[in-house]
Amino acid sequence: MKSGDIVTLKSGRVVVQLLSDSTENLTEVKSTFISDVNDITSFRRGDVATVVEVNPRNMARVKVIYRSGMWWGNVSDLLVID
Repeated sequence: MKSGDIVTLKSGRVVVQLLSDSTENLTEVKSTFISDVNDITSFRRGDVATVVEVNPRNMARVKVIYRSGMWWGNVSDLLVID
């Protein structure tokens, strides 16, 4: 997976949560505090997103453009379609 790839959910997944930058940074320090409900969005089956970057410290996380916002998700939830 690399920048510019178009991704969707892998088969078997119906919906996953994507996190904002601020919430992603909190998870790196092992915090369970979520500051705002707007820091999380749902990525549903059939939706598509564009990869912006792969987390260089953790190859299991990827930043995507989705619904005019930037969000972090798990590589294992996503399938490259283009």
